[in-house]
Amino acid sequence: MQPELAADPEASLSAVFVSEISSLTAPMLAAWIEKGHRIAAVVVPGPRPGKQSSFSTWRRRQRRRPILARYLGHRHPPLIEFGPPYDWAELGRQLGALEADLLICFGFRGLIPQTVLRLFLRGGLNLHPALLPQYRGPHPIHRLVIDGKHEIHGGVTLHKMTPAFDQGDILAQVALSIEDWHSAATVSAAIARAMARLVADAAPEHCRGRLTGMPQPSGEYVWAQLERSPLIVGGESSSDHVARLCRIIGPSVAVNVLVNGKPVRLAQPILRPRPVTGKASMQRWGVVAFDCADGRVVHLAYNRLTRLLMQLQRKLGSVGQRRPALPIRKFGSTD
Repeated sequence: MQPELAADPEASLSAVFVSEISSLTAPMLAAWIEKGHRIAAVVVPGPRPGKQSSFSTWRRRQRRRPILARYLGHRHPPLIEFGPPYDWAELGRQLGALEADLLICFGFRGLIPQTVLRLFLRGGLNLHPALLPQYRGPHPIHRLVIDGKHEIHGGVTLHKMTPAFDQGDILAQVALSIEDWHSAATVSAAIARAMARLVADAAPEHCRGRLTGMPQPSGEYVWAQLERSPLIVGGESSSDHVARLCRIIGPSVAVNVLVNGKPVRLAQPILRPRPVTGKASMQRWGVVAFDCADGRVVHLAYNRLTRLLMQLQRKLGSVGQRRPALPIRKFGSTD
């Protein structure tokens, strides 16, 4: 049975979120509450069979606590762990009892069945980290940077959920600025701000009938999925492009250069480009030197030490970043 939306158009709303608890998603939870709305529950990834008491499951649960305390204080919402094999009937029973107005999803890899979405009067909304209809799919950030299209299609889209991936009507979008694409930390911070803005401003307007959305245009668009083959850079890539790859996706996706025919994983650059030498790529003393299209560069080789250094840089880069609110573009506004 679907809940009835309150008669008062300005009454507080209730939402179920489907997302992991992290510094990327917690700001949108806080923004929803700060607008006077309620979080009925957060559906978080659950352990796989046989892993209920494992150390990795315990660690994941412990990581959520300080993040919730930092962003929500003592207003901790109920958490529902949901993992494979997915029992949608049982989840539907739990969510139906909450009588929430809508479901808001970010980062869930599968399709949520229509039987679950129909439990919510306003259905389900999804947050996708790209400007749809381009770069639908599971790896939009990675593909945007690899393809060099981040300045054109980089952003966050709030859209209605349908039986197909990332194809529902677009309600609102926030485009990222060029400065946001400096590092993994700046991209994450910008996406977190954009999602918080969309959830706080656009989602309530949709629930109150003030934002109807725009159907996505038909046509062929880039499907954002990483290829199985290794990512190899070199003379065909600019030094700026290679550096951006290492800073943004390098921690999670191996960026390699061929040295004597074998791939060597790169970390961040340590020297500005010098003229192209035409010499072969070389590795020595933990650094890799190779020609890019616009010059010869020197990068640290990826190892345990550089991995720890990159983790430290990401933490330092995410502290104290305050920027003006990014402009939001809405579709189908009735105001």
